[in-house]
Amino acid sequence: MEPLYVGLGVIAVILTLVAVFTHPGRRSGLSFLLGVCAGLVEFQVFRIHVFTILVVIWMCLPRGAASRYSVRRVTALGISVLLVASTTLLGELVNSPTLALQLLGLAASAIIVALRATRDDARIMLWGLLVIATVGSVVGILQVLKVVPTDLWHLEISTVGRPTGIYPEPDWLGMYAGLGVILSWRLSMSRAGKVIFTVLNSGALVLAMARASWVALVVTVLLALIVSMAYRRGGAFSSKLNGSRRGRVAAVGVATLTGIIALSAVPQLQEDLVRRASTMMGTVQETDISGQARIRQNDSLMSLAESVPVYGHGLSAAGRVGAWGQLDAVGDAKNNVASNWILGMWVDGAWFALPLIIFLIALALLRIRTLPGQLLLFCLVSSLFSNAMFFPVTWLLIGLAITAGFRLIETGRSYSSANSFAT
Repeated sequence: MEPLYVGLGVIAVILTLVAVFTHPGRRSGLSFLLGVCAGLVEFQVFRIHVFTILVVIWMCLPRGAASRYSVRRVTALGISVLLVASTTLLGELVNSPTLALQLLGLAASAIIVALRATRDDARIMLWGLLVIATVGSVVGILQVLKVVPTDLWHLEISTVGRPTGIYPEPDWLGMYAGLGVILSWRLSMSRAGKVIFTVLNSGALVLAMARASWVALVVTVLLALIVSMAYRRGGAFSSKLNGSRRGRVAAVGVATLTGIIALSAVPQLQEDLVRRASTMMGTVQETDISGQARIRQNDSLMSLAESVPVYGHGLSAAGRVGAWGQLDAVGDAKNNVASNWILGMWVDGAWFALPLIIFLIALALLRIRTLPGQLLLFCLVSSLFSNAMFFPVTWLLIGLAITAGFRLIETGRSYSSANSFAT
């Protein structure tokens, strides 16, 4: 698959350059394409995310917003990332020195987005992310229906099998489908559009059987509701906060009806869902292979953290903990990141990584009233089980969440956090 991704990446960059220099709507088109590329996992050219390349091209376009309000925040982000990247030079268990370059590239992308994106840019980027997430969900559903002839995962977990969509594994399909559900709910669109996007992404989220995404969605919704209720009581709630309500009742109704029909047609699916959901509460059973694997990984990471120096074992060291918790301390390991992003960063950078950990958690919580903040929180919670910290989507959302608090557009008008991205 890698040569295919390289070829597609080169074609995308060439077409983008042509569009940038010729098409009058190049800024909107490129903003949409950035959202699309952020929704892909392994879309790289020579180990550089195409998303990062396109951000650099996008930065050169005219009519961007120079947001002076975001300078302090992007400075804090830049310093935090540099500290983590520097551990590559210090740690004794570094597995991939080039991971630092990838981290710096993704962080630079987030900083550029935070400093240059207008409110319209952000809306278009999020639409691009919604479209590609929905494409992945459609492919996943078609896999279950046997229309797309691919092998399904974990038939012992799900009777119909776990689809992967356009991603390497079901967990990533679940994560992007979860993002699609939030975007479908929050973005303004027609009633028919809200129904279609919500049903498709909800269906893929359920079929992927990705517990991390289920947990992340519940946590995000609960925190957003709590904060919204607090602001309502304090008289500071904005009616624009929740975006357009049009079509939400219809979307819930159609999604519920579709779920009832599916569960009636495949009774075993209901048992699979109940059993899968029950494993999120209580002791992990011996038959729960993925749950047992994560426990062993976390135990090994905790043991490795006990001997960590102040600068950690070096960025990518956490990837030396294998799928079953074994430590590959000699030679090159197959992976570079841990399944739990906080434990992984602590093993990699220890006190050098703490500023970045605090920054990301604080950013998501402070921006919980905005759409980018909710999406970022979803990714961070999901990454406690399936780490997406080195995926472009996380860094696009970091950039948009930074600028969601204060957005200075061409007219010179600033928007408070209550109104930014309240689409």
